[in-house]
Amino acid sequence: MTLMAPALRMTPVALARRITLVALALSLVGAGAARAGAPAYVAQPPSKGAFTADGNWNRYLLGGTWLLRADPSNAGVDLGWWRATATTAGWSPVTVPNSYNADDFSNASMSGSVSWYRRDFTLPAQAFPRYVRSSERHWIVRFESVNYRATVWLNGRQIGSHAGAYVPFELDLTGLRPGVNRLIVRVDDRRSGSDLPPGPGGGWWNFGGILREVYLRPVARADLAQVLVSPQLPCPTCAATVQFSAVVRNLTGSRQALRLNGRYGGARINFGSLVVAPQASVTVRTTLRIAHPRLWSPDHPTLYLARLALWDSSGRRQLTGYTVHSGIRSIAVVGGRLTLNGRALNLRGVNLHEQDIRLGAALDRDHMRRLVGWVRSLGATMIRAHYPVSPYIEELADRYGLLIWSEVPVYQVNDQYVGQAGWRARAAAALQSDILANFNHAAILVWSLGNELNTPPTAAQAGYIAASAALAHELDPTRPVGMAISDWPGVACQPAYAPLDVIGVNEYFGWYDAGGGSTDDRDALGPFLDSLRACYPSKALMVTEFGFEASRDGPVEERGTYEFQADATAYHLSVFAARPWLSAALYFALQDFAVKPGWSGGNPWPNPPFLQKGVFDLAGNPKPVFGVLSSSFHATAQIARAPTTAGRREAVRARAAGKGL
Repeated sequence: MTLMAPALRMTPVALARRITLVALALSLVGAGAARAGAPAYVAQPPSKGAFTADGNWNRYLLGGTWLLRADPSNAGVDLGWWRATATTAGWSPVTVPNSYNADDFSNASMSGSVSWYRRDFTLPAQAFPRYVRSSERHWIVRFESVNYRATVWLNGRQIGSHAGAYVPFELDLTGLRPGVNRLIVRVDDRRSGSDLPPGPGGGWWNFGGILREVYLRPVARADLAQVLVSPQLPCPTCAATVQFSAVVRNLTGSRQALRLNGRYGGARINFGSLVVAPQASVTVRTTLRIAHPRLWSPDHPTLYLARLALWDSSGRRQLTGYTVHSGIRSIAVVGGRLTLNGRALNLRGVNLHEQDIRLGAALDRDHMRRLVGWVRSLGATMIRAHYPVSPYIEELADRYGLLIWSEVPVYQVNDQYVGQAGWRARAAAALQSDILANFNHAAILVWSLGNELNTPPTAAQAGYIAASAALAHELDPTRPVGMAISDWPGVACQPAYAPLDVIGVNEYFGWYDAGGGSTDDRDALGPFLDSLRACYPSKALMVTEFGFEASRDGPVEERGTYEFQADATAYHLSVFAARPWLSAALYFALQDFAVKPGWSGGNPWPNPPFLQKGVFDLAGNPKPVFGVLSSSFHATAQIARAPTTAGRREAVRARAAGKGL
């Protein structure tokens, strides 16, 4: 949805409404100023640097003090809050990232509202080299995640809008001025059933706001808008071919001749000369052969540093650059097993949500490091969320050898939307955004199309799976495509899952009564998993969720006790251990988190809205189940030894036959 500034010419009805709204606003502002006064606010430049090492060079973090203004009646557009006025009456100071409803667990908070953010800033004086003329200097603003709809104004002029959280978007900062500039962002986190994830309910709390970092970056004449680094490894002992793709964008009104080159590890990369038409973009590609690559894996997470620089045609003046930490590895499904560098996987891991009881979903680096630290302390090698995780968490995963199931928030979407062309287009855009934004991370193991759509799948869902799997394979032929499903005894084998390489099953045997009670008995878990294997022998199978609520001490047979949780978890782990053909098993969840008002999760003594299946409670304290999971995870051989020569030949033959990826 794009919001425009109101027209100057209005009908009498509209004029009367405007007068009423202005009177209301003035009374609210006057009351607020009388109570506390308008906050003092001084424009500041952004600070040099970024949360993440990968990405464009010369980024500036637009942190510091922002201003926030709630708009529960959605009157801000008509009241002109987008205008570049200096007054701060009605605004409150905050920091960004920010969840504006972080401490509000009411029904209204879950349903969503509208709030406005404002950041007054000046531009850094030394951002450009002296040889870059003023007319060739451009600035871009990058939002890493806004939930859910964002409309952005600069100095009173709308410069763009975006819908959808968990993926980044960028806008040209057109209309910059000398001195103070004013960036205003309207955020609307009210979601409908056709949004991703759907609303107004959902599987996790609807924290609205600018949830991840905001950057400014200077661009001199031309921009490296996108860089993709794709290692190709035919076999574990083969030479690697690294494919590089870059999108170069000309921001000027003149034709430009440019050069793009760099290094990958110790090797040189050269794209050669390129010519870009005015206000146009070109995609350039090149390849590099690495004769004896050092492979990335959970036990040896080796990363190659790639640095690309864009120069003028003479190669003397550097315009911009891009950094990627790249891992060389191959992922394939061979004989119904997921393999990494030819080594069969039997991963253990956890699901997580980027949440904190104080910060909501706007985590800082300390909290993200804590989440990853908990994962590593468990001995886990894999993480999953219902949405693409923060790029900082992905960088930590690259560094520490943690694999990621990267999922778009197609979460329990009502089937009435799945067959609609408009919904399909939005879902495809979300998948493409996830893949292109996170492509370079060695940690990404699987691109997931969603979670728990209808069981059994309808014709509309089958069409969605087929089209989305094809898109994912086209964008990234080096990784498998999967989806997390609900299933239970008695459901027939489903042809709709044929386009998938990986099937993740969410199972809660002995806790939830899915399938009319067919999952009540935990002893039915083993035969059920065996039936899945019989249904889909060529697919890699994972348990993408299992878990149990726990909030108190008590008898082992009593639901909701720590003892029940630990015993049930140990039983499920023993069933998984007896089935080494499982490619992974992921506990749900790493930490207790807010779900929705009235949530019980099957706990006889719930604490709504909080899920209490976590290994850690809301305060970060480990529950007894931590010891059960840690002992099992550390004792499990989660990645097989390097394959024999015969095994390597088999993998190469499978790839040649089209079974590998």
